[in-house]
Amino acid sequence: MEKDLRRKIVRLAVWIAVIFVALTAGTAVYFGSDTASAQEIVAMYAPKAQDMIDENGALSIIKLLLSNIFACAMCVGLGFIPFIFLPALSVISNAALIGALLGLGAASGIMPVAKTIVFGLLPHGIFELPAFFLSMAMGIYLCKQLSRKILGRAKEERVLPVLNGLAKTFVLGAIPLLIVAALIECYITPALMTWAGLS
Repeated sequence: MEKDLRRKIVRLAVWIAVIFVALTAGTAVYFGSDTASAQEIVAMYAPKAQDMIDENGALSIIKLLLSNIFACAMCVGLGFIPFIFLPALSVISNAALIGALLGLGAASGIMPVAKTIVFGLLPHGIFELPAFFLSMAMGIYLCKQLSRKILGRAKEERVLPVLNGLAKTFVLGAIPLLIVAALIECYITPALMTWAGLS
């Protein structure tokens, strides 16, 4: 049961990753020509980003890690609301934010897209994004299973084993990825961005 569940979650997470990349690329192109909208989106998230800065002006690893764990937990938790697949909104909102940042940076000429992706996003993103994709997949899967249960289409399936499997995947899969990502984002990514002339 657990192996089958993990296989389904990973398969769904891969599809989410493909959709996310496509949405990010599309929104980056769009916001590159609509910088006013890009600035509005970035401004919406600016206070949250500011909250993760410590008293020395550096990114706080504890605040960042807790924020990311909470965000991933919310992706899963939204799956408890049946039928409307709210975790999918996280895919759209995160793609829009990154797309807005990339589009705005490209339009202004101060943030080369390729260098920003390679040195500013990928070092920690290769760990952080899979954690988010897994969490989004778990939330969508949970929503689907609960919806089927309510509609009487999954009478033979029990919800408790699914919840247990999702909890194990979150604790043993998503959280370790977020820990590694936070370490890299706080201590390695800034150095790489400085070395690449991005900050």
